[in-house]
Amino acid sequence: MSLLWLNGTLTDKADARISPFDHGLLYGDGVWEPLRLFGGKPFHAQHHLKILFTAAEAVGIEVPLSQSELLSAIDATAKANGRTEGYVRVIVTRGPGTIGPDPRKIEPQVIVVAEEYQPFPQELYGHGLHAIVSPFALDPENPAHRFRTLSQLHVVQAKRYALQNGCLEALFQSRGGKIAGTTEGFLFAVKDGAVVVAGSQPEDATGFAVATVAADAGLVVAEYVLKLDDLLAAEEVFIAGTACGVIGIIRIDKTGIAGKAEGPITRALRERYQQLTRDESR
Repeated sequence: MSLLWLNGTLTDKADARISPFDHGLLYGDGVWEPLRLFGGKPFHAQHHLKILFTAAEAVGIEVPLSQSELLSAIDATAKANGRTEGYVRVIVTRGPGTIGPDPRKIEPQVIVVAEEYQPFPQELYGHGLHAIVSPFALDPENPAHRFRTLSQLHVVQAKRYALQNGCLEALFQSRGGKIAGTTEGFLFAVKDGAVVVAGSQPEDATGFAVATVAADAGLVVAEYVLKLDDLLAAEEVFIAGTACGVIGIIRIDKTGIAGKAEGPITRALRERYQQLTRDESR
């Protein structure tokens, strides 16, 4: 049995019910944020929830719970499912209303799910991913692309495109050719020994944590606008995300990135990130 938290009640996921008139279903009108549990504690929870509230504010949804109340809901859901390690997702929908798009007089709904999600096979850590550039361009002015909204068709289509082309990950570009992230995490490159964060990406708490780990390790960390040619010329490329942790990309659009396996900086940062999660779970 798997339980989820639905508006204050722990409910078996097989019995959970959302109205077909919920605007999250009808219009993708809602937001969500993922977190990771380590040792029973949500990693960097305050940062994750800040991102959630920022996204909700951007689309005009008032989250009906405080951050402390959401933390209690996350804790209750994790304990109800016997989870001390794993993936948690907090979802806020606009709520049930009319079949039309009018968002007035609608009460938001809150759902917390605690289930495992690993986007990449464990054996690829230490080796690296093959990725492809998605043909679906991102619009940085579109809230559905800037935040984790319930309208994520571009992510689904990009992942589908990657799988059809023998890859497990897709990279996004803006219409101007700027690299704008991936389907599963925050994108980094290594150039001349420095860790470069691709600019124009949506905020990601795990990506920020890994950038901080890199700086603490004495590496130079900078944020630049990157294009595909910059990635192909990099010494290493990797992603950092809540679901996937830290994993290298060794091939993009059939072009290899430097070596045939993940580089030493990617490996070192994954180990340091894993140590950070262990330290903070104590």
